[in-house]
Amino acid sequence: MGSTRTAAMLLCCVTLSMVAVGFAVPQEKTKFISMDALDCSNNITETSSTSRKLEQGGCPVRFDPSPGMDAVVSSCRGVPSAARCCGAFKTYACPYSDVINDAENGCASAMFFEINVRGRLRPGLFSQLCPEGSFGLKC
Repeated sequence: MGSTRTAAMLLCCVTLSMVAVGFAVPQEKTKFISMDALDCSNNITETSSTSRKLEQGGCPVRFDPSPGMDAVVSSCRGVPSAARCCGAFKTYACPYSDVINDAENGCASAMFFEINVRGRLRPGLFSQLCPEGSFGLKC
């Protein structure tokens, strides 16, 4: 009887430990493109605004024309559907969400300059078409 009680107590401790570890593991933070970053698509010629200064740290990413950018431009020309245009934008921009959301480095302005000017898309397209709530665009 003593060994059964000990085994039951040990099983209970192991089970509780596993549950505690499961709760202690940090959950992956949801990635998104913020509304502030999306708002940079509204006025792409103004790169020295107080909210997005290029001079402060410089964007560590070069948003040169690439196949991913070409997909965004081709999906968003004309009268774009939100699903197609914003889907292509997510595929292109979400890997850079951390730097795009940083208000000090100018990455959002640099990215939208490349997409909108080089791709000849209208300013504000992404801030008007793509938000999925007040937080911005969920990746």
